[in-house]
Amino acid sequence: MISPENNDRLTRVERGAPMGRMLRENFWFPFALSEAVVAGAPPERVRLLGENFVTFRAEDGRVALLDEACPHRRASLLLARVEGCALRCIFHGWKIDVSGQVAEVPSEGERAETWGKNVKVNHYPVFENGGLLWAWLGKGEPRDRPELPFFDLAPESLWISRTVARCNWFQGIEGTLDSVHVQTLHDSWIRPYAGKSGETIGRSFDHPPRYEIEETTYGLRAAAIRELDDENKYYRVTEYIAPFVALTPGKSDTAASVFIAVPVDDTHHLLFWGHYNRTGPVRHGVNKLAGLAAPGLEYDINNFANIQLDADQRWGQDRQAMSAGHYSGFPRCIVDEDIVVQQSMGPITDRTNERLCSSDVAIVRARWLMLGYLDRFERDETVPHSGMARPIDIVAPSGFDWRSPDALPVPVPA
Repeated sequence: MISPENNDRLTRVERGAPMGRMLRENFWFPFALSEAVVAGAPPERVRLLGENFVTFRAEDGRVALLDEACPHRRASLLLARVEGCALRCIFHGWKIDVSGQVAEVPSEGERAETWGKNVKVNHYPVFENGGLLWAWLGKGEPRDRPELPFFDLAPESLWISRTVARCNWFQGIEGTLDSVHVQTLHDSWIRPYAGKSGETIGRSFDHPPRYEIEETTYGLRAAAIRELDDENKYYRVTEYIAPFVALTPGKSDTAASVFIAVPVDDTHHLLFWGHYNRTGPVRHGVNKLAGLAAPGLEYDINNFANIQLDADQRWGQDRQAMSAGHYSGFPRCIVDEDIVVQQSMGPITDRTNERLCSSDVAIVRARWLMLGYLDRFERDETVPHSGMARPIDIVAPSGFDWRSPDALPVPVPA
């Protein structure tokens, strides 16, 4: 159980809330799919921490992230014309280039150039990697860019999607750290792998897990350990790279799934969900969702799990599919199940009324980890932000030390 005060401190990010300030001043924010921001296309809205921005890609490939409001009279730059490497506000023709400089002020005539140089435009550093665009929203010099195992991969080795979820960002984080729900909520997607040679994830159905948690320089490692026989155990280790990223093991030693929950505002978050393989193409080749979605599923990669219905329509649950044998009644895709249950908890779930059990230890530790980061920030102490993680999915002898660097399936970069 958590107090109302700590529930607010953990979840609220708008209007100068402490968590929003801490996140802003310490971490890079993924804000869009790289492929969704196209040179020459209209600017796109980005909403983070309850504030509105626009992004666009210049003709030379650079990406800008600016405040949505034009610095002149606050008209929305979503309406702006894209002119080469700049946006031109349609209200009075002010032109703002991709570097955040006011390049033209038509109304000022001969003094337009010097006038423009003195106008402040809130422009945010951006980099691209892992199929995503990342922004630094803080006031000072950006901290080091994150190190993530799905960075610098060939296009065929990474598939990633975007969803807007109608609930608080930390509900998304907790959903990923909750390993035990795999064997219930995702029954219809996971059970076909049970008993197949080499498909360790099917062993999620064999026994309830025992959890062990390790804090790291970058967040948490959460090991769900299941007894198999007198000699072997099934180790499934999820990595939480605070504050936004969680990695769950995939179907090979170098493959994994990535979940990134980013706060849009107090009651919405972006979910970036995908798969990667560090040593080859994503396992499923052309159909990167095989076994995780209905065959032939058509989808918008930039709006993947678009769950718009609410409790009055049971969030779109298909009871006929349940009667026909589908466990959850969401037969479209595995991630729909996660989004629906998170949204069903409410825009900000009331954690003061929870009744937690032993399988929730990773969730509890993640909450206290982030509240601890917030305490450090408020004491002007350094907030941790570095490290490289690798999830583990392995059957090993009972003496296997999952905490050891030697236990990782691939080397950790220096």
